[in-house]
Amino acid sequence: MSAWSEEHRHDRMRDAYAQAARLCPDRIHEMWYSFGGRAVRARIVGNRLTELLTLPFAHLRCEKTDPSGERLTIDLWDELETGVPAGIDVQPVVGSSSFSASRDGRFATSVLQHSITHFDRQEEHILGVALEADRLSLYECGRPLHVPLSLWYNDRDVPLVHAALVSHKGDGVLLAGPSGTGKTTSSLACMAAGFQYLADDLAGLEIRADGVPWGYSVYGSAFVDQETFRRLPGLNQHATPGKYGYEDKQLVFISQAGPTCLMSKARVRVVALVRIAGAAHTRVRAATKGESLLTVARSTLQSGVLSPGRRGFELLGALADNVPTFWLELGRDPKDIPRCIRTLLSGSRDSAEWRAE
Repeated sequence: MSAWSEEHRHDRMRDAYAQAARLCPDRIHEMWYSFGGRAVRARIVGNRLTELLTLPFAHLRCEKTDPSGERLTIDLWDELETGVPAGIDVQPVVGSSSFSASRDGRFATSVLQHSITHFDRQEEHILGVALEADRLSLYECGRPLHVPLSLWYNDRDVPLVHAALVSHKGDGVLLAGPSGTGKTTSSLACMAAGFQYLADDLAGLEIRADGVPWGYSVYGSAFVDQETFRRLPGLNQHATPGKYGYEDKQLVFISQAGPTCLMSKARVRVVALVRIAGAAHTRVRAATKGESLLTVARSTLQSGVLSPGRRGFELLGALADNVPTFWLELGRDPKDIPRCIRTLLSGSRDSAEWRAE
């Protein structure tokens, strides 16, 4: 696909957004956020779309910033509510998704089941249209703009990694591992025990100039299976079920389930590599730097997250070099998990292996 055709798409979508805003001035909603410590302005045309897409970003809201400062601009609209189509030569197809980019990498288009986004990386401008807000899938509601935001975070040297992130008294723990190993259960169990919640499956990672690693919350939402609901009763009342047969998990917005627990960033003090052991108690044992790098990198690539690129892998290597890593082998009682993590953070361990008391 040529750079010209992608640029043409961006121009067409920008014109369509302007038309939607002109036709529905009473349905324009403007919000400011802090994504990875950077200023972001979002404008959404459509009342229902605004209601849905602001939920996962609620904890990242901030006051309006200096318009001359560095920022990402996001312009979205609802096709049904405004009557304005995208006006480009792609259409969402239910049950499928696609991604394309210009040869020079400047423009990128993501087509999901009920929405289209187009990103100009040079201008830091995301445009997006939903066919109809109430037809969006749980993924489109729980992780809106996933593809363009992944690219934007990567461009800012804050790659997104496939990991959960929690914090206790300001100290962050990155919980890494492949899908199905218990990251969501671990992060929600920690939240229930009074930890701050930042992510259940996707977090931003920044290694600052002084070598200190920081983790950022990207979405204040979690995708929860029935087993986790069974183990953590009380979450069910905040769950949103899917509309489609392929949606086997339910969506929980943390801004509704635990609004006081949300946090936007935390210094990463420990990396915990999560896996299910099936024993009575959760156990922790030391892991090597190689195991840390391999687990985080492989899990991130296999999860469908866009590759962090060479620079991203350098940052993962720096994380492995500078942060202690442990295996978190989950037992049957989720209440063990926060106790083990507190022990890791306190550093009060007598050996490389113990169980929660």
